[in-house]
Amino acid sequence: MINEVLNQLTYLKLKSAYTYLKELHINDEITNTDLKGIHKILNKEVLAKEENNKLYNVKVAGFPFLRTIDEYDFSFQPGVNEEKIRGIIESTFYEEAINICLIGNPGVGKTHLAISIAYSVAIRRNSVYFIKFNKLITILKNAYNDGTFNRRLGHFFKYKLLIIDEVGFNEITPLEAKLFFQLIDLRYTKRSTIFTSNMTFDKWPQILGNDEMITKAILDRIIHQSYLFNIIGPSYRLKDKLELNQTEES
Repeated sequence: MINEVLNQLTYLKLKSAYTYLKELHINDEITNTDLKGIHKILNKEVLAKEENNKLYNVKVAGFPFLRTIDEYDFSFQPGVNEEKIRGIIESTFYEEAINICLIGNPGVGKTHLAISIAYSVAIRRNSVYFIKFNKLITILKNAYNDGTFNRRLGHFFKYKLLIIDEVGFNEITPLEAKLFFQLIDLRYTKRSTIFTSNMTFDKWPQILGNDEMITKAILDRIIHQSYLFNIIGPSYRLKDKLELNQTEES
């Protein structure tokens, strides 16, 4: 029991209390009953700290909204393999630097799935960050122009899991494609990234400055170790509108 309580104090970073309790134990001035009572009280604080740590990683992830996998309507998108998605969520894919690519038309729930997977990683106290593709490119380009590009690369490299959302809504220049490549290359085999896109891979050259060579190099690194999902199905937004119209008509 004394070791369990000392471990709690270490976790809570209560150094003075740790030293004092050790002295009490050595001098036989504390009973096992006392230790059990202290253990019970400290356990509440340990649980609270663990919960706060989970919430902290979710809070700093920059999610535009929070969604869990239980909120995703797999019955509406039968093309999405629920078992495979849940298997990924329960796995430690982020420790193996495996990427996830979610490709499909707007409204099929790509971002929902990406956030659900990323949320499960964040609550395990891992660094996670969500960013739109256009914003990422703007940041990289500005950093290149003001001489802080390598520092910015290091910033985006540090995240255990990076979510790059909506690749393909806007085309980028050849220079911007090369800057994007450097980020992908830096994270390759070292960090996991989730990509969502409404464009199939054969159309990515149009997105990435019409540079076939850079696009191939980027895709080679993204796909090499990855889970790929091509979501072919109706839009959730249209579903909600149809349900509303049906309600109004009835």
